[in-house]
Amino acid sequence: MNPLFWKEILLKNRDHCNHLVLTEKKTNPNFSEDVLSENLVPFFTTFSPAKKEEINEETVLSLFQILVTLVSKNFFKQNPQLTHLFLETLSSYDFVKNENLTECISYLVNTLVKVEGSKKEIFLKRIQSFSKFTSTVEEWKILLTVFAWASGKPEYREEAKTKFKILPLTLKEQIQSIVGIDEETLSYPFPKKKGPPKETDPILFRVIPGYTLFGGQFQEVPKLNSNLQTESDPFVVTSGLNQFTLYLDQFGTNIISKEKVLVSEKQKIVTIQSSFWKLIVSKKLDLKQIASVVESEEFILCTLQNSYNLYLFYLGSK
Repeated sequence: MNPLFWKEILLKNRDHCNHLVLTEKKTNPNFSEDVLSENLVPFFTTFSPAKKEEINEETVLSLFQILVTLVSKNFFKQNPQLTHLFLETLSSYDFVKNENLTECISYLVNTLVKVEGSKKEIFLKRIQSFSKFTSTVEEWKILLTVFAWASGKPEYREEAKTKFKILPLTLKEQIQSIVGIDEETLSYPFPKKKGPPKETDPILFRVIPGYTLFGGQFQEVPKLNSNLQTESDPFVVTSGLNQFTLYLDQFGTNIISKEKVLVSEKQKIVTIQSSFWKLIVSKKLDLKQIASVVESEEFILCTLQNSYNLYLFYLGSK
């Protein structure tokens, strides 16, 4: 699209555009008009169709609103390569340039901001690699959900598992071939094993920080509450009067505060039931300090009497 097309629309609506910028600056004093100016042409060039008739005023203004929001969130102040990859990923999908433009951009932005910085690049590259095999916005959204989960957001696993099933067979086969994800991978938080675990199996260990000074959310020593587990709350943690949902799997961890406040109750000191996990845990932790446990054949999650951390051991894939 000739840049004059979108520029004409922005100039025609300059009062509206100026109002958006001024409003953003009032709420965010660090908003940079220079960054907005620098990215205006690249942003609109990426999404502009070849003919003036193929873009309307509403779409241009929606794009400008998205651009202002991205600038406000310092999106363009990160790695320039990531910004380029973001725009390149969107432009690689033909249907994104049509009537679904603003919806797809918004959906990708909202998902990308939830992915940790170090994993954003691989997330975008994965999305981009399936552009030839994806033909609808619905398939696009499912891809974002699946790869957000695989980028360390375990709270997306149940949704990804449900939606993955409705993808076309060819797309599912491509996902399995390229990144090794299939319906079985999504079905379990940790790799499912045939038969009981053995000492020769690969064992992975993860410390989940709990203390607020180290990025955690616990102001008192946490306890695992297996009696409060439900399908929607697979792991429930209490810290004093506060209750949290813990999402975890082989790809990541997330702790989300719950609205419900519990009456603090004393819990009995528990012991690890599995002789296999008892041996594994004893190599890292003092078994006498174990305060609460959730265990299965594939993993064990522990808390200690005098620690704010959670300790996870799980079987890896060979």
